[in-house]
Amino acid sequence: MNKYRVLIFDLDDTLIDNLENTRYAYTKMVESVGKEYSEDGFEKWYEVDRKFWRDWQDGLIELPTHLKNETGKKSEEFLNWLRAQRVLIYFDNQISLDEAIQLNNLFMNSLTEVVVAIDGAYDILKYLKEKYYIIVATNGPFLAVEDKLSKINCLDFVNEVLSAEMFGYMKPRKEFFDAIQNLLKNYNNDEYLIIGDSLKSDVGFAMNCKFDSCWFDRNNEKLTEPYKPTMIIKKLKELKKIL
Repeated sequence: MNKYRVLIFDLDDTLIDNLENTRYAYTKMVESVGKEYSEDGFEKWYEVDRKFWRDWQDGLIELPTHLKNETGKKSEEFLNWLRAQRVLIYFDNQISLDEAIQLNNLFMNSLTEVVVAIDGAYDILKYLKEKYYIIVATNGPFLAVEDKLSKINCLDFVNEVLSAEMFGYMKPRKEFFDAIQNLLKNYNNDEYLIIGDSLKSDVGFAMNCKFDSCWFDRNNEKLTEPYKPTMIIKKLKELKKIL
């Protein structure tokens, strides 16, 4: 019997195919301003979105003075401003902040309209539910998480749905894990295992917090320093052999 009692799953690109969800939501967003979908436009948005959140994780996003003093859980004003920045960048700052907030809200709401599960997500969560306390922890917006899990029929297999928005800290920050421990209280570090596709946000998160990780390398990426996952899988069904 392994030592784990709590499994922390990442959401996007671990349980949900984020690329297809994003493509659909992007299409709805640009069509709302009279533009047609194009592959070049989508690739630009996808890169802007990924780079922005990487920069946010790395502390490279400059906040307005009146928002700099916020700590812990963020206000609605803070979150609206933050999310809207990707939209402003994509549209080359040719729209207002209010317009960017509205477009971002449309984008986020559309993320839950068409949801594609990663192969094996339903079966593995159903299998693990009877043995473990299951958490889905994401840096993505909380608004979309439960809807996504519900649409792939997996919400009933999950004990807790947690978002960085709830705590004010993103993976791989240790403060995110501190908040999880404060919530659960009765588990030791060696009883946690995180399962996710991101070396930085998931494996790096586990390393920062001193618990084990399972890197879901579904795209055959290169393992780079300083990341050292405890184990590596290529398909979710491989977890049955481990857990």
